[in-house]
Amino acid sequence: MKRDLTTLAGSPFDVVVVGGGIYGICALHDAARRGLSACLVERGDFVGATSSNSLKTIHGGLRYLQHADLGRMRESIRERARLLRVAPHLVSPIAFVLPTRGLGLQGKPVMRAALLLNDLIGFDRSAGAIAGRGLPGGRVVGRGELGTLVPGLDQGEWTGGAIWYDCQVANTERLAFAYLHSAVAAGAVCANYAEVTGLLRKGQQVLGVKVRDALGGEGFEVRARAVVLAAGPWVDRLLRELPAGASPTRFHLSKAFNLVTRRLYPGDHAVGFRVPAAFSDSDALLNKGDRLFFVVPWKQFSLIGTRHLPYRGDPDRFAVTDEDIERFLAEINAACPGVELTRGDVSAVLGGMLPETPRAGAGEVQLVKHSRIYDHAADGAQGLYSIVGVKWTTARAAGEAAIDAVEARLRPGGRGTRVAEAPLRGGEIDDLDRFYRQEEAQRPPSVSPASMRHLLDNHGSAAGDVLAYVRRDPELGRELGGKFPVIAAEVVFAADQEMAVHLIDVVRRRTELAAGGHPGRDALERCAGVMGAHLGWSPERREAELDHVDAALQGSADVPSS
Repeated sequence: MKRDLTTLAGSPFDVVVVGGGIYGICALHDAARRGLSACLVERGDFVGATSSNSLKTIHGGLRYLQHADLGRMRESIRERARLLRVAPHLVSPIAFVLPTRGLGLQGKPVMRAALLLNDLIGFDRSAGAIAGRGLPGGRVVGRGELGTLVPGLDQGEWTGGAIWYDCQVANTERLAFAYLHSAVAAGAVCANYAEVTGLLRKGQQVLGVKVRDALGGEGFEVRARAVVLAAGPWVDRLLRELPAGASPTRFHLSKAFNLVTRRLYPGDHAVGFRVPAAFSDSDALLNKGDRLFFVVPWKQFSLIGTRHLPYRGDPDRFAVTDEDIERFLAEINAACPGVELTRGDVSAVLGGMLPETPRAGAGEVQLVKHSRIYDHAADGAQGLYSIVGVKWTTARAAGEAAIDAVEARLRPGGRGTRVAEAPLRGGEIDDLDRFYRQEEAQRPPSVSPASMRHLLDNHGSAAGDVLAYVRRDPELGRELGGKFPVIAAEVVFAADQEMAVHLIDVVRRRTELAAGGHPGRDALERCAGVMGAHLGWSPERREAELDHVDAALQGSADVPSS
């Protein structure tokens, strides 16, 4: 997977996708798998903005029952099952626990009925999953078991808990790169640090996009029969070229963030807590006056979120403030007796922007509930489409819907092409236990058992692509330090095969070096040493990259100035 601007500028494509978050990547993957000539350009780094903000859960939509939105539930259930099949090394079942009280909407009888409906609607929730990746049915437990699962709760207040199963993604960035690698293997072309500066148009026909190489500064054109905008919060900026007044705002900004903290509860289950909300969900039939947040176990940490807040600023100036974090910590401490989280317990903040339904005077956020595909032919731009996405779970389905619209135009009269489902890169595994045994038996001597398992967890059946570097140079098997057993070969692989340009690309998105927060200056210096030696950095460039990562991990901008 190489950054090839010459091919982008010199080849006409069926479709160019603008935006390298999970929605754009899934659209690219779907187009390439159908046999369309497809490319993608991203102004920063892949998975570098909103897609980097995630609670790392793939859910089947239990709470959509309160909206009686069975279609949305079925879509989520199907997509969750698909991810279990195509990426079993990254996606696995996880139990969720929600305490119950009283006899009303939060009581055992109602939750028992909800879990039964959830199981019935999700009758095929484990369809095609390999051994160990199936999702059990839901159940209700009593006070005693709840107290074991969630220590510290007032046993007089709670009657027990409802337990159901969804999925967790161990590494959302690696899942996105699995899609991207698979798209390139199917013939797609892509480039990061390639900013779209405008649309190519002839009358009302869109003919492609104008692009500026953010690394070299040169401009070029990418010609395509269709353009799909998957630029998230920046989609409206790209739509400004349409005839004045023709295109209303498509993405109304809101702020979303999750906290990475010390581990709060024992066990491998997530815990949900209700917090009274200052608004009612206008679409809900039941339970309108609260919102949920979850404490999710992840590695040696807890992920807590998602907190949603109004945001009215420039998407380029987005930030999660200390005030946002302190207020959320206060809510967590009020809802979770005994945890007593402080700012010092927060090792990382994952933030991004999501589309909300605008409502005058609202202090809380009501998110858009369905991803939307817009055909801008009615806006005077034939061949232009945009995606406004909502969540990781249904990104693939939204990408497919966008390419359905593209294909309907490019192949008039034909129905959307459907190709056989195939594992993503790294997902060619039919028995996890056997896979781990076989691969660990071939561990190179310079790779520790912990690092080997870490590689298999993140790269699955494609871990050999990284280990090939170790077999050529055993020194690349050494760990870099920090909170995760990342090895030097991962850095070289990222620069060689995944278009990593800056140190932050490797630290934050290609590896888990900074997944739990700042890994320490020593680990960063070792990483920069490996990457700099491979890419020929000067001592000054190496220090600039290190300084930038230090600043970025403190919450500053994610891309160093050139």
